[in-house]
Amino acid sequence: MDTLVWAITNADGVAVLGSLWRPLLVSICLYYSGYPYVWLATLARATRLAPPFRPFAKGEAPAILIVIPTLLRKREDLADLRDAAATVIGNQYPGDVVVVLALDGSGGQPKLVAELEAWAAQPREHITILVAGVPERSGKGVAVAAGLVRCERAVAEGKLAAVPPVFFNMDADGVLGARALERMTAKLVRKSPILRQRPMIVASNVMVRKQHYWTGWRGYFTVRGQLALQVAREYMTAISISRNNRGLLPVTGVSGALYATWTELHHHQPRFAAYLQSLGAGTVARWWLGTAPPRFADFRGEPNVRAVAGPGDDTWMAWLAMVARWKRGRICIELPRSPLHAFGRLLRSFVDRRVGYDPLARVYTATPTTVRALFKQRIRWNTSRQWLVRRFGAVPWMSWELGAWIFLDAVLTFAIHGVLLIMLIGWPFADRPAVWLSMVALGFAFETLMRGGATFLAMAQDHDLRGHWHKLLALPLAGWFHLIFNIIPTLVGLIQDVFLFGVNTHFAPEETLEASKTGRIAIAYRVRRCYQLAWRAVRHGDVPLGWFWLGFHETPWTTSGYAGWTNPARPTRKMCGGRLEGRSRGSLQT
Repeated sequence: MDTLVWAITNADGVAVLGSLWRPLLVSICLYYSGYPYVWLATLARATRLAPPFRPFAKGEAPAILIVIPTLLRKREDLADLRDAAATVIGNQYPGDVVVVLALDGSGGQPKLVAELEAWAAQPREHITILVAGVPERSGKGVAVAAGLVRCERAVAEGKLAAVPPVFFNMDADGVLGARALERMTAKLVRKSPILRQRPMIVASNVMVRKQHYWTGWRGYFTVRGQLALQVAREYMTAISISRNNRGLLPVTGVSGALYATWTELHHHQPRFAAYLQSLGAGTVARWWLGTAPPRFADFRGEPNVRAVAGPGDDTWMAWLAMVARWKRGRICIELPRSPLHAFGRLLRSFVDRRVGYDPLARVYTATPTTVRALFKQRIRWNTSRQWLVRRFGAVPWMSWELGAWIFLDAVLTFAIHGVLLIMLIGWPFADRPAVWLSMVALGFAFETLMRGGATFLAMAQDHDLRGHWHKLLALPLAGWFHLIFNIIPTLVGLIQDVFLFGVNTHFAPEETLEASKTGRIAIAYRVRRCYQLAWRAVRHGDVPLGWFWLGFHETPWTTSGYAGWTNPARPTRKMCGGRLEGRSRGSLQT
């Protein structure tokens, strides 16, 4: 560390840049490696060299299931749910559509639920609308699972002929673009021309609604208008281009605003979550020694739907899709039998991409327009990856078609962000700060140029240069926006989630997080817990030694690390006779 500080304070900008340009250049090349394909594909569509989208013929379109998870707290929420169903109906999908409005915490407004069910029961041609409910709020992932169960119950009751084979997850505030459902379904069910394989999941092109980010020049000079405009431009590159999945590194995520996958795969999700928890470090060690891992098909444990709830539930589904593969026309989610098989799957994943994408399958959404709300959203987004890595446990270490790419994605993110932070933080302490600052300015100009080119490319891909010109006005502040709402939230969330007590996103209640049977890294919490147990062991002598001293879950002497996160009004529990009959927020009663 002393050597690093001396190097920064005694070197000028040119010297530091000379030591950092190689990793930065490699990272940038990897990040932008898919852009040439986008240029060629856009040019091919513009010159009509590429074949146009082929709509489904009459009777060809498979039935689809669309689950829309949401809260229903007030009458405005009821209107929003009707609007969400209306945008699905207006999308004119050429096949049968089942829409399930999945209410998270439906027990709080019985009158509104009854009104929604009466509206949903109205007959519609080729459209069936169902209402599912989770009585107590449990999180988005639990509500989505309840939507699938509701559809299966409708089949058992004779209201539906069968559960549709194609599954859509859609946010309640989304507005579908023209033929979005048909384009995504076609991408999912049609085999690729080269490998003759179908993807496991298809991402949509998420865009911010124009009326949300552009209200005229007067709104442009407000904080609300500038934040919405910055997010709209960011989506044009981070989603519209990067989701094409034609770069050197495969895409490892989809947006929860709208994605399509196979109902069969989504049905496996809760049981696969429980299967993950049955694997441990010993499984990986035995796998390296030649013992095949336990088969998912032979797993008989109870499904754990709560283990998929919480931040990153959409990425969870994308990771499951990357582990899955086709075998004799069915979905197989078995882990590689050996490291050699894992290596073979890794090589295949260079060309066989499980995450599909259609840039013209658009869904329009909104974005937080206050600094606090947007910052909190980005902390949740940017910390969900380490949450998911922990929850996927041993799987990334054996399924390299997933593990290798999420590891390289993390390295790429930290490499680019690390260089930017060194340039920004180091210049005031440099021996020649003017030279250092000039190099920072050149780097900023280069980044703005790259962002501008990427924005132009996204506009061309969307075939609407005139409709998106407002987003070019975001370029002067795009670098600072990325620093404040991407780099800093990543650091803050990482420090909180790994080194302190965890990130409280309020995305799922603590009862769900506790029932998921998982924990967070949260080193500070574990150290405090160890100290409290040591103090009780010395004072009362009733605490045996064990790894639970550094654990996260509830014991007879300690609360769960989630206690009090989303329900601070829970009654305090007190220690009685050496047993924990009450619970205070993370404290140990003696």
